[in-house]
Amino acid sequence: MKQKISIFLIAVFSLLACRQDEESIQQIDQVLNIYVKNADGRDLLKPKIAGNYTSFALLDLLADTDQKPVNSSILINSDSIRYVEYVAGAARLIKDSINPDSKSYYSSMIMRFTKKITETQNSVDDDTIRIEYNWTPQKFEVSKMWHSNKLVFTKTDTQPNIVNIVK
Repeated sequence: MKQKISIFLIAVFSLLACRQDEESIQQIDQVLNIYVKNADGRDLLKPKIAGNYTSFALLDLLADTDQKPVNSSILINSDSIRYVEYVAGAARLIKDSINPDSKSYYSSMIMRFTKKITETQNSVDDDTIRIEYNWTPQKFEVSKMWHSNKLVFTKTDTQPNIVNIVK
């Protein structure tokens, strides 16, 4: 009798383990790739080229402390063009939460670019960005991004989140 109960319990647990809860998995699409170029299309993130930026930082405007640094990485694509990859880390404030199945959030940051003027002097160029996100039980995604109060990105389904900033 104990053997039959054990076999029955193993069968039940096996069936429960095999069920699929794919509906409960939320898709996350929040990585932004930010390219910074001049009007001629030259990559401004190559630090060894004269006139380009030598460093870059993201600073959170909504954090508990003023201008808290936010993680980002400068990566190089297959065409040797540098870009800033921002995944997450800035504070997000809720913008709209009336509907329990759809919420909007936003983050605000400073993009700080530093350029070498002389051997002892640097120039700092601060821009602001605002990123909006949409949340549903099925998906969390970047929705829009503004650079210096100008809309520079709107999410398009299935397309990567690529932002081009001209300075």
